[in-house]
Order: sequence, then structure tokens, then C-alpha cells
Amino acid sequence: MKTRWYRSIYPLMFLAVVYLCGMPQAAAQEKSYQLFWGDVHGHTSHSDGTGSLDDFFTNARDVAKLDFVIVTDHDFGNGKPTWWMPRETWTLTQDKADEYTVDGKFIAIAGYEWTSRPKYWTEVGEGKASEGLFSGPPRFYNHKIVYFPGKIDYLFCSKNPAYMTPDLLAKAVRQTGGLIHNAHPNASADAVDQFDYGRDHDTVIANTEIGLDTLISNDGKSYQIGWEKVIRGFLNRGGKTGFVKGSDTHEGKPAARTAVFATELTREAIFDALRHRRNYAVSNAKIVIDFRINGHRMGEEIAADESPRIAVNVVGTDHIQELVIIRNGSVVNSVSPGASSARFEFVDNTFTGNSYYYLRVTQTDTDRRGNPTTAWSSPIWVK
Repeated sequence: MKTRWYRSIYPLMFLAVVYLCGMPQAAAQEKSYQLFWGDVHGHTSHSDGTGSLDDFFTNARDVAKLDFVIVTDHDFGNGKPTWWMPRETWTLTQDKADEYTVDGKFIAIAGYEWTSRPKYWTEVGEGKASEGLFSGPPRFYNHKIVYFPGKIDYLFCSKNPAYMTPDLLAKAVRQTGGLIHNAHPNASADAVDQFDYGRDHDTVIANTEIGLDTLISNDGKSYQIGWEKVIRGFLNRGGKTGFVKGSDTHEGKPAARTAVFATELTREAIFDALRHRRNYAVSNAKIVIDFRINGHRMGEEIAADESPRIAVNVVGTDHIQELVIIRNGSVVNSVSPGASSARFEFVDNTFTGNSYYYLRVTQTDTDRRGNPTTAWSSPIWVK
């Protein structure tokens, strides 16, 4: 095991163009990527949030200063009376996304939250309400965020038998060039179905919203959420997913929670970044991460004939408490820089093949509830 780390303060231009010195030679031959910030999950008054689509996109662009945003109202509502998103609302959502999109300045993307619930099945159990949509024991696929690079006629609703499972949904979305990511993973025993889709759909369901395992909520109490733990379990079973995060705002106030490495600020380039998992998640402040193995970026699948050489550059917004490299669900290396920026290399001499790696960064500062500011790189798979 060989580790080298040292403090380093990078110029602010690193926030815009991540073409870093000190990286392996292979990286010098790649495209020049820029770092863009966005929010991939948020609601308006068209579902269970507040504010109009104009409010949502304006807040994203002018208040949060985001580069891109995805609006994701629910495909239907569970309250009484239940409702489906009207076709005209979906058309308006797409029109507004196009209206606010200006290449090179701000990208608005139309999406929705596919909202699967166990109560759609008939055999829900004694004393439990059922909508009786599908026959058989209940399945809990959780929620999926679905979004498109161009316009589609109407959304693929989770109450429609044609799109009632993640496999059926992914097949339909693939034909549009769209993408899906798993929303807020659930650690309960009821959520065993949330990653129940074929590995051939991992390229469409490309990412998953990640978060802390232990979360301090608005009431000041600490809860065992198990977000990262659930995702590690999926990865350990052979699943492929990158990491994103959304504010899930219901007040129409998006925030910077997902960073992508893209060649330019266009809808096409943002989709390309998310499709190839050149993205990472932050829980609070805009931590800047560059995580590579043998010169390859996060999200890639690579082959290695020798011990993987991992290179990390991090520019934080406060003192970094810990930098952790996770391999196959376990910590394989960690450092405590004690500074707001750090750079280190690590050679994994215990590598035996077919592994995934990702970086987790924890700062000393917290959000307003007391949760530590954290960032997670998307994994790199090495065989």
C-alpha cells in the first residue's frame, strides 16, 4: 500500500475547467471538460409543491445560480382525490423547459417522478387499502426520476400497466433517448424491489440519489436512513450506478446538489455526462472533486493489468475532515488532511480484480440541521 497526500490550494479556475496538472498521462489526451452544477429533483404546484414552473426555473437560474436544473413533478398524486398529471401540464412543462434553456448560460430539463406504490397491487394484506390496479402481491419499486433531451407526447406513468415496472419503464425511456435515476433509496425491508431491474437497463437507469446513512431531520432528531448503505448493497450485487443528488424541493427552490463534467453547457452535453456517470453528489456546499484511476474518470469501466493507481484532487469550502476511498463496500484507504484542499495518490496493492471504487469527502462544516457537508464521487469499475 502506498499513499501520498499533500495540501494544495488550487486557483478558482479549477471550478470551471478541470484539466488538472499532476494527473496521469492518459488524462492529458482526453477532452477538456468543464464542471457544471445542477439540481436533478424538484417540485412545483403542478404536483405536491408550491410555486409555478416560472418560479422554479427562475429561482434555479437567478437565485441558486445553477447551470442546469430538472423539474420533476409527480406523474400522479396519492392524496384525495387522486389525480394523474394532465397531458396539457406535461406539454406546458416541456414548453417552459425549452423557453428557459439558453445554450452556454442555463439548461432547463423537463422530467417527472415515476411514483410506484405497493397499494397498486391487489394482495396488499388484511386491513390495507388497495387501488386494485395490478393483480398479485405488492411490489415497492420506490420512485424513479425520468427526464428527456427532447419533447415526448406524454409521460410513462407508473399506474399504466405498460410502464408499471422499472424494466418496462426503462425500455420505453430508452427509445426516447431519455434517462432515469433512482430517487431517495429506501432502507426498509419493504423496499427490496427498488433495484429490481435487468442489468441491461443500467445504462438507462444510470444514476441513484445518494445521501448520508444517518440524517438529522428538521425536528433535530437523528434517523438511520441508510442511503449509502443501500446503494453499496446494490453495487455489491453487481449493479452499476453513478451518484447524483437532488434537493427534492417542494418550495420551488432548487439548490446545487449534483456536479457534472461536460464538454459544454448544452442539454445534449449534460445528458451525455449523466449517461456516462461523469457526475458526483454533494449534500450541502460545492465541494470540487476530481477522482481518477489510471487516468480514467469517475463513471468509467476499465481494465487493469496491475495495481490500480488512484489520484484524487479535492477543493473544499471548509476544512476537510476525512477523505475515504471505498472499494467493494469497504474502506480501503483514508486520510485526514486538516485543510480545505487536498491532493493524494494511492496504489491499491491488495487489488484482486473486479472491483468498484468511489471517493467520499466529509468536511467539518454542517448544513442548517447539523448534518456534515459530504460529497460522493461516482464509482469507477476496475477489472
